[in-house]
Amino acid sequence: MRRILLAAALGLASPAGAEEAVAPAASAAQAKSALPEDAASLTGDLGDRGRPYRLGFMSLNSGLDQVKPLALFDPAGFVVNSGILVGGFDQRWIGGLSMQTTKVLWWFDGTTDLTAPPGSFGSNVVLGFRDGKVVKLDALTGKKIWTASLDSFVERPLLLSGTTLYVLTAAQVLYALDFQTGKTQWLYDGGFPEGLTIRGGARPIIHDGKVLFGIASGEILAVNADTGKLVWRYNPAYNDARFHGVVGEMLIRGNKLIITRYDGLVAAIDIAGSVRSVAWQEQLPGLTTSAFRGNRIYVGALNGDVYALDADGGRKVFHAQTGASVTSITAGETSIFVTGTRGRITAIDAGVGNVLWHDSIGGSIASAPVLYENAILFNTGSKSIYAYKLR
Repeated sequence: MRRILLAAALGLASPAGAEEAVAPAASAAQAKSALPEDAASLTGDLGDRGRPYRLGFMSLNSGLDQVKPLALFDPAGFVVNSGILVGGFDQRWIGGLSMQTTKVLWWFDGTTDLTAPPGSFGSNVVLGFRDGKVVKLDALTGKKIWTASLDSFVERPLLLSGTTLYVLTAAQVLYALDFQTGKTQWLYDGGFPEGLTIRGGARPIIHDGKVLFGIASGEILAVNADTGKLVWRYNPAYNDARFHGVVGEMLIRGNKLIITRYDGLVAAIDIAGSVRSVAWQEQLPGLTTSAFRGNRIYVGALNGDVYALDADGGRKVFHAQTGASVTSITAGETSIFVTGTRGRITAIDAGVGNVLWHDSIGGSIASAPVLYENAILFNTGSKSIYAYKLR
């Protein structure tokens, strides 16, 4: 039975000439205490007997990993760019770790924690921090290229279209930033949300010269991508649920915008004409996320259920149960990977909905996994990475 060692001891190495990316000497002891040089190294079996195809394990912060029940909630996660794993190693330090050598190549002092999934664009990564700053770094060196200061922090994935980076803040202000300089080209204020809002809102999308995005009320707004001027806003349905935010992924299929909302609504909105209308809709239990693949929508629910719907008419294809409130769905060619609360991971047949395997890693999983070569990587709030084989 073959064993694969995913992680070895982590070394600390700083690229020459990248002063901004190096932990200051005065903070070196603090950085090392939070980011130990020796990470726990475990191996996983690639075997049969119905066991998950776990490839291995890597701890980026052994101190946190030792106290899993008290671990941090990490909604941002990591990204792999140019073979370098980039993300927050604690609530301050951002690291760039080589996937080939498992050595930390650079550090960046964020001064606070990440709140949004890192954006990977070309050879650059863009990071959103709790203090409202958005920072563009060179993925290979960690060198800072620019910093933009926004009205509030960012929680949603970032959108790059051409040379413009679109960023939607927690205060529902949409920014258009020049990707080369970080300067604000325009902004549109969608209105501050009333009361509490949910995490994990859908990333804005571009269609027909417009930026489409959802807000906490459940409305969809369309603004001109070049000027930021409002073109239209539309709420496809009203109900008495407390939260209505648009979650998961939004998709344009034909002339229809397909959305999923936290209140359980899955809807296709006809946006071809001057008046918006609902082409079809399905009401499910409270939803947390969604993913698209081919002509199917996969949606995850608060109660742990996963549904597959036909994207053209909303017909239910299958219904599966995972046993834990769903936090993310990643759709592959033949399988979908579902994460849930309490560290549960479930692989489901994308065609018929059969559960292929499941595993529990004992730590909170709040961010989407990362695909790298033949593996899918899941990270916990304790900054531990678990790798599973893609089939």
